[in-house]
Amino acid sequence: MRQDIVRSIGRSGKAGSSRGRRARVLAAGVIAALGWSAAGPAWAQAPGPELFAKQPKTPEELWGAIDYLSRTGQGRQAVPYLETFSKAPIDDAALLKLRDQFGPGSFLRLDDDPATKPYAKPLTDKLVAAARRLTADPERIKSYLPALLLSKEEQDYAVARLRESGPFAVPAIVGELRKYGPTTPERERLTYNSGRLDTSSVPAWIAVLDARDPALAADAAAILGDLGDPRAVPFLTFPAASADSAAPLKAAAALAVEKLTGTPFDAQPRSPVQTLDDAAEALARHQYELPSEQVLLWQWDDAKGVPAPYLARKVDVEGIFGGKLAGQALLLEPKNRRAQVVRLGFLLERAVDKVGYANFPAKDQETYAEVLAAGPEVLGDLLRGAIATRRGNLAAATAEALGKVADPSLPSRQGHPHPLVEALSSPGRRLQLAAAKAIVDIDPTQPFPGSSRVVPTLARFLLNQERPRAVVIDGNPSRGAQVAGALRGLGYEADAETTGERGFRAATESADVELILTAHDNAAGSWDLLDVLSILRSDARTSNLPLFVYGPQDLEVRRPNLPVEYPGVKFIVYSNVPADLERQLGGRPSRLSAEERTSQAKQAAETLARISARPRSLFAPDLDSARETLSGAIGLHGVELPVAETLADVPSPAAQRALADALLDASRDPALRRSGARQLARSIQRFGPMVAADQEVKLDAAYKSEEDAELHTGLGMVLGALRRSTRDAQTPANANFGPDRGPTPVPVSAPVILAPAGTIVAPAAPAPVVVEPVAPPATEVPPPG
Repeated sequence: MRQDIVRSIGRSGKAGSSRGRRARVLAAGVIAALGWSAAGPAWAQAPGPELFAKQPKTPEELWGAIDYLSRTGQGRQAVPYLETFSKAPIDDAALLKLRDQFGPGSFLRLDDDPATKPYAKPLTDKLVAAARRLTADPERIKSYLPALLLSKEEQDYAVARLRESGPFAVPAIVGELRKYGPTTPERERLTYNSGRLDTSSVPAWIAVLDARDPALAADAAAILGDLGDPRAVPFLTFPAASADSAAPLKAAAALAVEKLTGTPFDAQPRSPVQTLDDAAEALARHQYELPSEQVLLWQWDDAKGVPAPYLARKVDVEGIFGGKLAGQALLLEPKNRRAQVVRLGFLLERAVDKVGYANFPAKDQETYAEVLAAGPEVLGDLLRGAIATRRGNLAAATAEALGKVADPSLPSRQGHPHPLVEALSSPGRRLQLAAAKAIVDIDPTQPFPGSSRVVPTLARFLLNQERPRAVVIDGNPSRGAQVAGALRGLGYEADAETTGERGFRAATESADVELILTAHDNAAGSWDLLDVLSILRSDARTSNLPLFVYGPQDLEVRRPNLPVEYPGVKFIVYSNVPADLERQLGGRPSRLSAEERTSQAKQAAETLARISARPRSLFAPDLDSARETLSGAIGLHGVELPVAETLADVPSPAAQRALADALLDASRDPALRRSGARQLARSIQRFGPMVAADQEVKLDAAYKSEEDAELHTGLGMVLGALRRSTRDAQTPANANFGPDRGPTPVPVSAPVILAPAGTIVAPAAPAPVVVEPVAPPATEVPPPG
């Protein structure tokens, strides 16, 4: 089959003149062949369709006109014929005949002219699909099989035609092999010629290794050795190493490995278990190049006795092959931890992909049970591996499962923090939230390295961002703005900062940050490039974020030690073009829906509320550090109630004032206002009154006018808590009263006159708060007569 692609390429000089003459002769020949008139203007202007002797009607005539007009630069005149040709019924054989007659370049040339460009891709796709259907046609393939047993010339011709069919030729050849005995000359010749096929047939022959007939599987192993594709080595390793393999298959597989590697099987540098582990892990890390997200998967069909193709997704192909190789490694070495981790990862990743992250484990309890049964050691290794390979959904699902079985002390191992703690600062909102929730659910009683990061991680989710964020640090404001603009084109919410200090603050203030870029010559501020890299890599909140240094193309030569001194740092060439950055960064950011981000904020708020409900929780003291975030989050829809519950346990003026604002806002949800009243009263009881003076007045007015019975009761609780003591007596020693309070707060209510014996005398004017005496009276004073 003709595989070359021809395009018209203009040349200058003598060669160009010769090519031009040939083009004119060919054009004249096409006109004459189709019965069109050659009379017309001089060759300075090629004849147009108005001089055709007759209008083309058949597919061959139409394409002849299209080919002529496109070659002579008359694309606009070719459009009507392209319209007619596109709508005309034409079978695969006729279309491929046109390809062979006019050449593939005749179709590809349409893409060169703006007028014909819209027709180029649909027609080339149609041509490719026709060729694919033809090469996969079983009847066509079977027609060449008898020649494989004839003369050398006929064998060569049949092999050439079958090579065009790629893996689709294998089922028919397998059927032919089964007609002859294992040691017959016919079978040997079929096996020999099968080893001369194209390497595209390798996946189908790998599937034949699973045949129940050991002789057929041995033939497949021998064919794989002859095809010369080293990708088959892992799949040949298990039958060559397993004591349970049939003798013919074991010997053929070992010989095939030797052919493919140049080393006897027993002398391979990696043991069979290591070879299987390496291949399975490479599949887990997506290191095998697959053509697209939808690929053709070949598996052995016992019922039909041949390999059969199935359209599968990339994740399924990796999971099937990777899980198979890891399972074979476990058969050779049952306690192989590496294989256990890889196999479990494939199992969990495919389950999450099948039902959706939001629906796991609810809709796949069987897989979830198997994951939990693997235990904390295997799950911990899996979580670390998923983080290292940036498989966010797998890492998040693993973190959730690990939280159910982990040691409550969350111990470090070999100088590294517990994987759940490591996950708190790893890229990915789902992972960070899952890890923080898992740690809170474990409810550790003793501090552990990283325990202070749990509450800040949860608090960052309350500030729900629409898009993932990237931070650019560049002392050149113009250049930094250009890089940030390119990142926005990729879907990031990018912040450009001119100093390392500001860039660090921007990178640590939100859970949405997924990427940091810094200029190679950043000099603004007190931090130089080394300071920026050192601090970003040493801080737990940013240590696992992807970090890139951008600059000129020779940056790796200028600063060769940076990746060594700061592991994980990568170089990219400066560009303000989104496509260039996407290629260098390795893709676009993760995309979460607004619904999921709101759900994450709600889950974070509910988790913080659980912490506040446990006064003795290890994390309860850290709630105060999140008071500003919590105070602002009470205004976010969907998280108000759990945030209100959490604020009641934060001893700060900001917390009480945020609760009071929510309670006094008549436009807020009544359920929030009722809950806010209860929580505010509880906060005042525990920490003393820290609401603003004007809020006290408004609370009193609201109590008098509120018609909702439950809310009215709640307001009464708040006023009662405010009146239980003087403000000074209830002020904690370390309380911070904010900008509208001095060091010694003074009651703002109307004057209160105390009698000498401690008797309270009615104030001169109504006051919203009546303060009791500092000390109780020595004796009871009878009421005035």
